[in-house]
Amino acid sequence: MLSRTLFAYIFKDLFRIFMMTSGALAGIMSFGGLLRPLTREGLDAGQVGRMLTYFTPAMTTYSFPVAALFATAVVYGRLSADNELTAARSSGISLISLTVAGPALVLGLIVAIVSLMFLCFIVPASTYKVEQVIYSNIAKFIANRVERNHEVPFSDSGAIIYGQSAYLPPQDKLPRGRQRVVIYSPTIVKVDRPRPQERDYRVPRDFYTGSRAIIDIQKMRGDEDEVQMTMTLEGGFKFPRVYEGAVEAGIEQTSYGPVIMPSPIKPDVKFMDVWRLKHLYNHIADSEKVRKVLNEFRLNGQREKFFEEVSNQLNSPQHEARFNFETGEHYVLKWDGPGPVGAQVKELIAPLPEYARTQAGTTRATGIMATPRPVLFQKFDASGATLTMHAASMRMFARPRTEADQLDVTLELTDCFDGTLLRSQPFVLSFNVPMSDAVKSMADQSLEYFESKAAVGLGDQRNLMLVKTEMYNAIIAESNGRASFAISCLILVMAGSALGMMFKSGNFLTAFAVSFVPALLSITLIIAGQRVASHLPLHFNPANNAPLQTGLFLIWIGNFVNLALAGTLLWRLGRK
Repeated sequence: MLSRTLFAYIFKDLFRIFMMTSGALAGIMSFGGLLRPLTREGLDAGQVGRMLTYFTPAMTTYSFPVAALFATAVVYGRLSADNELTAARSSGISLISLTVAGPALVLGLIVAIVSLMFLCFIVPASTYKVEQVIYSNIAKFIANRVERNHEVPFSDSGAIIYGQSAYLPPQDKLPRGRQRVVIYSPTIVKVDRPRPQERDYRVPRDFYTGSRAIIDIQKMRGDEDEVQMTMTLEGGFKFPRVYEGAVEAGIEQTSYGPVIMPSPIKPDVKFMDVWRLKHLYNHIADSEKVRKVLNEFRLNGQREKFFEEVSNQLNSPQHEARFNFETGEHYVLKWDGPGPVGAQVKELIAPLPEYARTQAGTTRATGIMATPRPVLFQKFDASGATLTMHAASMRMFARPRTEADQLDVTLELTDCFDGTLLRSQPFVLSFNVPMSDAVKSMADQSLEYFESKAAVGLGDQRNLMLVKTEMYNAIIAESNGRASFAISCLILVMAGSALGMMFKSGNFLTAFAVSFVPALLSITLIIAGQRVASHLPLHFNPANNAPLQTGLFLIWIGNFVNLALAGTLLWRLGRK
């Protein structure tokens, strides 16, 4: 039976060396963690100080496995080298009492519990604070990126900004909360994303060049991670990617924005505490990545529902759709063609019938009304009809604005005749209409609805499945990684005590050498497993979630290997 005096003697030595090692490793890793943001982002002294403060909890936690293994290897190696273990065993004290059921076990349990608490609550918050410090000075961040990569990293607004060089004017003269950066020889490329599911697929639309661009940045109230950006381009020139039918012009000064720039801090499970991870696992639709995909489905659903309502009215026996406004005005749209109006996801089409298309070019010379025009559009106010337009075909576009319960509608009529004048150019009219209850209800549809057959055509359902699965995998892998990391502290304590007694040396260099490999194996496999589980291959098969299975195997296999190593060594030492 292990006496209290001997227990305190060994545990005190273990705890002292563990704390010293953990502090030293945490300091080294904190400074190591500063190297990348310091060289890439150009941090100032204040940012460096805050980052060191926020780095400390995370780096201290990450140092626990190595420090625990190192401490046990040193202490038990010295006990073995000085024959203190032999003396203890000759007194009837078993090896199990000294290690597995003794001071090593207590240290391992304490370190494992503290590590788990830090990983579940403190480390995610401190890691997020580090990211906030890096991106707190957006103006300096942009200037450094321009100087190094000649590209401003914000492209979610539909534009990419390139520059030859940049500098920061005096910031103390600006209003509080505002920042400014000046970019020389800028080029702004406005882009379209014809394939929303492919984030990196962008097609240039327009180009702006100038002598310099002044970017004013204002932090948004209520959200410290989002900013509003306004850019003034001086001495510039605009030209399109496709010249046919486009405008090319010189500009003395023009403004771009204001644009709400999303947070440069990407949503990641490593920033979430255990309660947030549990909530997202049970309500995966609340995650930002899934919510972005669902928003596209909901907007398409509202747009399609609106087009369905209009097309049903046009295809009804009355062949009439009516749009009423609060001002007392109303628009009437009629369709007298032989075929039905087609409602598609992104536009409503009343196509020119084939017979009208073939006759349009031959009958215009003989008479304006000889060309069939099955579309009738009329504007009414209190005095009656103020505009009557006959058209050969019609296209309607709509953009839902859910926050206002309205739709921005654009009506395009081609081959138009207003009773006196034949229009060669399309007649385009934009107006807002309130959403009906059916259109509004699409914003409340659940994730399960958009995954069902009822939502086919509203978006890329495979992409939705991939994003959802990727988020599930990331949550499961992060949770298992934190648990595995904490348990590794307990297992490595057992392995360290066995290795120390086997090598019979209290030498620090020897202890570090024998403790480095098991700790590195465990930590590396945990990180690798988290990466593998949360990154799906291009041809992912939802019936076989191989990335998650492989990731979980890697996360836990290091602990099993170290546990087997510790058990084997202790068994061999116990037989001697």
